Amino acid sequence: MTRFVGILFLTLAMGCSNSTEPRNLTFEGRSTVSRTQPMDVQTVVTVRNVGDKTMQINTNICGQPIRAFTTPARDGTPVWQSYDPTVVLCLGNATGVTLAPGDYYDFVENGTIPPSLPSGVYYLAININGKLVAAGQFSK
Repeated sequence: MTRFVGILFLTLAMGCSNSTEPRNLTFEGRSTVSRTQPMDVQTVVTVRNVGDKTMQINTNICGQPIRAFTTPARDGTPVWQSYDPTVVLCLGNATGVTLAPGDYYDFVENGTIPPSLPSGVYYLAININGKLVAAGQFSK
């Protein structure tokens, strides 16, 4: 039993040593929104490896639309999404990229804000690798 626990601990430790640790990644989001109808939005989130070890990140963001919220905290239910994630067929393919120290990867997502969205200030965000990343704001 002791040998099994030792092997299990070693396996877990090796798995954790290769995991993506958020403290070694920075996430910076930004968006551009056209001022005329249709109001097109492009959101870019840059994930940068600020650690001293090479890291793997998942680049499959299928099912993670751009979201607009009415509060700067970007909490609660979004008032708009760039698409309905419940009707999008996402393949289970794992895609990823290796980031050496100092390297970065840009996630890019596009959408069109509907004319029916009421006037107001909206705060954009997108979920990248399990983290909701603020990506700017716009007024309509």
